[in-house]
Amino acid sequence: MLIVRPVRISDLPAIERLALASGVGVTSLPANREKLFEKLQRSIASFESETIADIDAAHDYYMLVLEEDGVVLGAAAIAGAAGFDEPFYTYRNETLVHASRALKVNNRIHALTMCHDLTGMVQLCGFFCEHPTQPYAAQLLSRARLMFLAGQRQHFGRRIIAEMLGVHDAAGQSPFWDAIGRRFFNMDFPQVEQAFSEHSKTFVAELMPPYPIYVPLLPDAAQHAIGQVHPAFEQPCRILTREGFEADQYLDIFDGGAVLTAEIDRLFTLNNNDCLPVEISASLPDSAQDMLLSNTLCSEFRSAVGKVARVDGVAWINPDVARALDLACGQSVRISPLQGE
Repeated sequence: MLIVRPVRISDLPAIERLALASGVGVTSLPANREKLFEKLQRSIASFESETIADIDAAHDYYMLVLEEDGVVLGAAAIAGAAGFDEPFYTYRNETLVHASRALKVNNRIHALTMCHDLTGMVQLCGFFCEHPTQPYAAQLLSRARLMFLAGQRQHFGRRIIAEMLGVHDAAGQSPFWDAIGRRFFNMDFPQVEQAFSEHSKTFVAELMPPYPIYVPLLPDAAQHAIGQVHPAFEQPCRILTREGFEADQYLDIFDGGAVLTAEIDRLFTLNNNDCLPVEISASLPDSAQDMLLSNTLCSEFRSAVGKVARVDGVAWINPDVARALDLACGQSVRISPLQGE
């Protein structure tokens, strides 16, 4: 059975493997053992904290792993605040109006303006699934974060974001980066992504121009890349858009990929989950159906997909699901409907 649980220090070799497999662009999974170890330590401290809502809540970082029979197949995380201790830079899509009354000309021009509007918002990050075609694997890994968030709702803010990997070729080159960033950094896209994963985005403010970028002046390839999602991220993007995330205003400053945004309380999982007492039986009623489930714990959080039958306000599950979620009769389970793959 596939389960999602908090990361452990012993998972470091598996997380390193995933980081290498994720390739260019998933900067929240850097192929750097020291940086990954720091993330694991930060995650463990966050899960074990009894006061998630303290003034240091922006430092909170929760990494979850997808596991089957003891083998880690994927990872995904929640950051309490995008940017944490520095601005979180994006491009904002804008329309600038250039008008001349004398010439009777009125032009609306698409422009990109660097901003840090999203700094401090809750962020879904670090998503990579090694076997996304396994039934419900990607959905379980992605939405388990929202099941955790639903159980700890009072400790998180109002808005949430998720960066999608943008378009780049087999060699890792990005047409968006080549048209803009490369002119100011003189670095290839893989080089700047590596620099960001090992350091921070503060160098962006130091080297990138603060003025609007006029989109019609960009090469066609760069214009076409704006707001696009890399094929490897199409499934994660679908999962989040079904949740209620939208891609309309913000772009990644490096590859032009979409930055999804949403109101947390309007997300599907947050509005379509129930917390019910558990009964365990090897024989479930015919009404049982596959659902997304989680326990209601923090440091011992578990999530899985399994059969559930709702009878008179009680969730009936089988022993295998109960063991996977570490649940006993009378304890609470959170359930939410699955969505199409």
